[in-house]
Amino acid sequence: MLKLVLFLQVLIISILLAAGYFVYLELGAISSAIQDALGVIADIKEILPKLDSAINTINELDSVFESLSGISEVLNMLLDPFQSNS
Repeated sequence: MLKLVLFLQVLIISILLAAGYFVYLELGAISSAIQDALGVIADIKEILPKLDSAINTINELDSVFESLSGISEVLNMLLDPFQSNS
């Protein structure tokens, strides 16, 4: 009977050790994934000011293209004052 109790104790301890080792491995994988995610976040933080600058430049170009269409209309009026339709 004592041998059976000893066997069950060893079995339970072995199962607990295996489960602990599994949890340890999973925590290591999660930690690695978190480190990768933090690296991506740092890269995004580095790129965001450049992206904001590019968006501002594009917005400025939009106003330039709007003024170009106005200039085009003025040039059309100057070059074809009677606006003859051919």
